[in-house]
Amino acid sequence: MTSERQKAANRANALHSTGPKTREGKVAVRLNAIRHGLLARDAVLPGEDADAFEDLWKEVWAEFSPVGPIEKLLVERAINAMWRLRRSARAETALFHWRVYWLKAMRLKEEIKSYEKSVLDGLPLGTWIH
Repeated sequence: MTSERQKAANRANALHSTGPKTREGKVAVRLNAIRHGLLARDAVLPGEDADAFEDLWKEVWAEFSPVGPIEKLLVERAINAMWRLRRSARAETALFHWRVYWLKAMRLKEEIKSYEKSVLDGLPLGTWIH
C-alpha cells in the first residue's frame, strides 16, 4: 500500500516529467509508441516507401474523382485503409517467416543435442569434460 508521503513524492515528481515542450522534442518522440503501425496517425511510417503511397493516392483519387467534402473524406479513408492493410499483410508474412525459421532452429538444436549425446555416449568414461 502506498503511503501518503510516497503519494506526495509521486505527485511532485510528475510535475517534472511532463514530456517534450519544444517542436523538435515532440517530433523526436512522436513515433515512440509505434509497434505495428496499424493505428498510427501518419499513414507512411519511417522505412516505408513514401513514393509508393503517393502512387496509390494518385491512382485511387483518379479512379474515384471525389467531389465535395464527404466524398473526399471517404476516398482519403479508403486510401489510408488500403495502405494499412498492405502493411498488415507484410507484418503477417514476416511473422510467419519468423515462426518457420524459429521452428527450424529448434529442430536443429534438437539434432545437435542428439548428435552430441551419441558422440559423448560412444566415448569411454572420463575422456570428456562436462
